[in-house]
Amino acid sequence: MGGYLATTTAEATLAPAFPLVARELDLGPGFAGVAFGVLAAAIAVGSLVGGVALARLGPRAGLGPGVTLVAAGCALTALAGGTLGLLAGQVVLGLGSGLFFASGLRSAAVFAGYRRRGRAMGLFGVAFSVGLALGGALAALGDVWGWRTSFVAAAGLAALSAATLALVRVPAEENVSRESRPSHRLREAFGVPVAVGGVAAASQYGTIGFLALYAVGHWGVSPATAALLLTAGRILSVPAKLVSGNASDSGGALPTARRLALALAVLGACWTLLPGPALTVWAALLFIACVSALGPLANVLALERLESRAELLGAFRAAQIGLASLTAILLGAGAELVGLRTTVVVAAVAIPSSLLLLGRRERRAQSRPALS
Repeated sequence: MGGYLATTTAEATLAPAFPLVARELDLGPGFAGVAFGVLAAAIAVGSLVGGVALARLGPRAGLGPGVTLVAAGCALTALAGGTLGLLAGQVVLGLGSGLFFASGLRSAAVFAGYRRRGRAMGLFGVAFSVGLALGGALAALGDVWGWRTSFVAAAGLAALSAATLALVRVPAEENVSRESRPSHRLREAFGVPVAVGGVAAASQYGTIGFLALYAVGHWGVSPATAALLLTAGRILSVPAKLVSGNASDSGGALPTARRLALALAVLGACWTLLPGPALTVWAALLFIACVSALGPLANVLALERLESRAELLGAFRAAQIGLASLTAILLGAGAELVGLRTTVVVAAVAIPSSLLLLGRRERRAQSRPALS
């Protein structure tokens, strides 16, 4: 959990600190897209490598080395004197974060045990949320002490995590027979977790990414109020992740995800179509929290279905990042073509509604014999 918190903190520091970075290094706004895109691409590549390393070398190959690379990437970023140094630091950071993910996800589930995976994934998601908040806090402190200090602090957190992981004994396999685990065709085994995680990522980085702009333009609130709304939603996401994780242990991850998808579609229609912020702000807050609650369910599904294909755990995360990036681009283009409100309404309702179709396809798939 500490390793995931450290990697997420490092990932989340550049975006809020970028205005300070741009001022010192004389960077234009266009470079922000380049920097964020390079970071996302590095995370995706690192995730693919991390999945292969987990399958062939075991969890140790991704845990310590991954967080160590994150610490090195933060240090390189703090020392950057120009664009190349900044990009190099973000590439190393992203590779380390991606390398850690599959081994961290697997190890958290191993320690929790087969029957408590949902709870473990809920806590894993909480570590992600706390990392996002901590990255923003470090960036805010950078306004006082300098943005380089923010990355030095992130590097220190990652180094502390790497030192701690060196002392942890991580079992390579769960004490659960293979026969007790569900068997699935490769398409369903990989596709279902990616579908649930993709809806979570597309909603988080696409729909919610435009929520602040929507609130300012259509509710007439100030940018500061819109930022506080997003912050409050992230705070609510902590208990929401714990609830969804525990619900998956008792009722199954996919049924829980479908119920959440229905709630998200209703909430999405409420905060985008009802008049006035007084009626919509609570729907928006619950929407943000429920989107985050899908993350633990996607992770549980990935662990359930990819037991014998650990290399695909890395591809699972890389696919989510790709879907999130594509969604953000499409929503931006849609806002230009048909307007922000229409685009956000469609995204808030249609993206989560797609999971309601997934349940039907899953039942049809289960009626066919699985391939070994």
